[in-house]
Amino acid sequence: MAKAIQNFELLNTKDKLVSLNDLLGQGKPIFIYIYPADEKFKCNRYECPIKENLEKIQKEGVIVIGISQDPVEVHREFKHKYYINFELLSDPTLETIKGLGAYEKVFANGIEKEKVIRKGILVDGKGHIIKEWEPLKIEEEIEDVIKVIRSLKSH
Repeated sequence: MAKAIQNFELLNTKDKLVSLNDLLGQGKPIFIYIYPADEKFKCNRYECPIKENLEKIQKEGVIVIGISQDPVEVHREFKHKYYINFELLSDPTLETIKGLGAYEKVFANGIEKEKVIRKGILVDGKGHIIKEWEPLKIEEEIEDVIKVIRSLKSH
């Protein structure tokens, strides 16, 4: 039996609270992509892998949201600069990110630190987790994500 995802509410680039339950109310699958920071993406004026790959998922009729600990202002600049057309949500406290299992404890110079890891979570329109990925780069898993989405549609 599929595990249900917990609701969360986070601010988007318009300083509006976005609730997972509200998104689920649309009845579409949702792909949540958690990542450390906007600046970690190797975007330039010609390409932006996160944008290009997550838009491929959007074209499959899936709601796409990105979550990082970046402040709203940083997301707003990143979204504007690279013409990102999906939601970027801010989780500065890491509460949602930790709740979704997208962090790990690491030791650096003898000090324990928490680190956000990249994680993709596909949720069906009823809020059940279908599959999770932990890619170093989204492009490494994009074909599998799309394959799983298409298999959802055929059921």
